[in-house]
Amino acid sequence: MTSLAEKSTFRTVGGDRLTEAQSITWKEMGQGVWVAKRGKEFMGLIEELWGAGYRVTDRNGAIVGEFATYESARRRIA
Repeated sequence: MTSLAEKSTFRTVGGDRLTEAQSITWKEMGQGVWVAKRGKEFMGLIEELWGAGYRVTDRNGAIVGEFATYESARRRIA
């Protein structure tokens, strides 16, 4: 299981690393629900589908897809 808050950095199109202030911060909001933010901006969320993978929703509330692992689901939010 992951910690309550994790930080990840993602590469920009040009290949430069984003600064720590621009990185995605993850917070587990409850059992099986993680919220991604960049600063104060909501970036999306992951919901565990209990035995059936993980659903990713983007910042607009649209379902991005369902993924077999938490790690693959996290990669879809950037």
